[in-house]
Amino acid sequence: MKPRPLARILPACCVLAVAAFGWYATRSVRPPDCEVTVAAFAGADGRPLSENGEEVTWEELDERAYQDLVDSGRCEPPSARWRHWLG
Repeated sequence: MKPRPLARILPACCVLAVAAFGWYATRSVRPPDCEVTVAAFAGADGRPLSENGEEVTWEELDERAYQDLVDSGRCEPPSARWRHWLG
């Protein structure tokens, strides 16, 4: 007897869902209790003004501030997302 198409698709979907969840759970994220504050002068378009002639984005400024906090010991370095779920 030939298996129905749903009988083939369901296990494949389950494997795909488990793989996607595993990928999501292992991504590195910042600790939830570490807040980063960034302040900079911005132009009329809302982008931060350049530093030393280099273009800079808000994300780069945020990452630099976070790395400064990690280096000073006030924040933990990023770790896998599932570690934060455990508490």
